[in-house]
Amino acid sequence: MGLKDWWRRTMGRARIADAESRIPSPGPVVSDGVGRAARGKGDSVPALPHWVPIWASGRPSAWSDDPAEQVAHYKHWVYSAVNAIAFRCAMVNLRLYAASGTAGRGAGTREGRRELTSHPFLDLLDYVNPFHTRFWLWSTTLTFLELTGNAYWYVVRNGLGTPVELWLIHSQFVRVIPDRERFIAGYEYRRGSEVVRFEPGEIVHLKYPNPESLFYGRGPLQAAAEAVDTHEAIKSAEVSSFRKGAFPGLAISTGEELSEATVERLRRGIEAFYSGAENAGKVIVLERGLQAAPITLTPREMDFLHSSRLTRDEILGIFKVPAAIAGLSENVNRAVAEAMDVIFARYCIAPRLRLIEDQLNQDLLPMFDEGLVCRFEDVVPEDREQRRADLELDLKYGVRTVNEVRETERGLPPVEWGDRPRES
Repeated sequence: MGLKDWWRRTMGRARIADAESRIPSPGPVVSDGVGRAARGKGDSVPALPHWVPIWASGRPSAWSDDPAEQVAHYKHWVYSAVNAIAFRCAMVNLRLYAASGTAGRGAGTREGRRELTSHPFLDLLDYVNPFHTRFWLWSTTLTFLELTGNAYWYVVRNGLGTPVELWLIHSQFVRVIPDRERFIAGYEYRRGSEVVRFEPGEIVHLKYPNPESLFYGRGPLQAAAEAVDTHEAIKSAEVSSFRKGAFPGLAISTGEELSEATVERLRRGIEAFYSGAENAGKVIVLERGLQAAPITLTPREMDFLHSSRLTRDEILGIFKVPAAIAGLSENVNRAVAEAMDVIFARYCIAPRLRLIEDQLNQDLLPMFDEGLVCRFEDVVPEDREQRRADLELDLKYGVRTVNEVRETERGLPPVEWGDRPRES
C-alpha cells in the first residue's frame, strides 16, 4: 500500500464517513419492480428519524435541522425571497459544449469548445418526464435548495444506460447513507411506511456548502432561522391583536366595588359586541359609574411591533434578495431598480447557477459522453450607465467613430460626417 492509499484510507473518506455517522446496516434489499430498491417490512430501521441529518445526531435539533419543518416555513418573506431566486434561475438557459469530435451538431464556441445544439442531454432537459416541465424542474429544485440546502434528482435510464427522465424527490424525505469504502452507499427515501432505496449512480445530489457536513447541504433558511422565528412571532401577535380587537386592550374602572359575577358579565359583553376588527370604531356604552380608557403600548412594545421591518430586511439580506426584487417599491426609482437587478444577478443568481452546473458536469453529463460541459448563459445584465459612459469616452478620445457606434449600437446607416473624429 502506497503513501497515498494509506492516507486516503486512514484520513480520507473512510475516516470521514465513519466519524460523521454511525448508523445500522440498511439490511436486505428487495426490488420494487421499477429499477429501484426498497427495504423489506421486517428489516431494521435506523433509530434516528429519517429527517435528522447525520451530523446532527446526539444533540437536540431545532427546526433549522429539520427539513420537514424547513419546508413548512415557506411563507411570508421566505416565500418571496425563494420565489424570486427560483423563478430567475429557471429562466436561464443551459447550454452544452463539447470537445472537437464529440457526437452531436454544434454551432458557436465557448472556452475553446464547440456548442452542441442537438444532444440527448438537451432533449432530457426539454422533456424532463411525462408530468413535469423544464421550468418546473429548475424552479422547484432551487426552492428545495433555498429551503433545505439539498435537492435530489432521480435519473431514469433506458436499456442502453442513457438518462431519459429526471424526477425531483422531496428533500425532506431523503437521507444519505454513508459508507466507509464508497463514501456514499446510497440514498433512502422514507415517507410514512414507504421506504425506497436508491443507488448512488441513480441520484444527482445538488447541495449548498455546509461546514458541518460533507453529506448534506445547508441553505439560507437555516441561517435565517432566528430572524424567521422572530418575524413569524410578530405576525402572529399582529393577527391575534386584530382578531381580538382594533386596539391592544381596554381598561374599565369605577370607584365602586363590583362583584365577580358583574365583572365577568361586563367582560363577556364587551368582548362579544366590541372585539374583532369588524367592530373597530363602534361606540362603547357603559353602565353608571364605569369609565373606559384604552391601554396604550409602551415605546418598547411599539418598537417590537415595528421590528418586523428589521427582520424582513435580515431575511432578504441572508437570501441576498434586494428589496425591489422582493416586491418592495419604497424609495425605488428606475435607476435604483436596475442597479438592484445587477446586484441580484451577480451576487445571488450567478454563484448558484455555477454551483449547479459544476455538479451536473460531475455527476450527470458523464452518463452521456466524455468531454461534455454545460454552462448557463450569463445572467448579469449590462450596466447601461457604465456602457453609456464608455461610449462617451470612446467618442471623445477617438477610439470609435460615430458611424461605428451607429452601426454596432443602434443598427443605423452611416452618415457623411460620421467618420470624422468628434471635436472635444
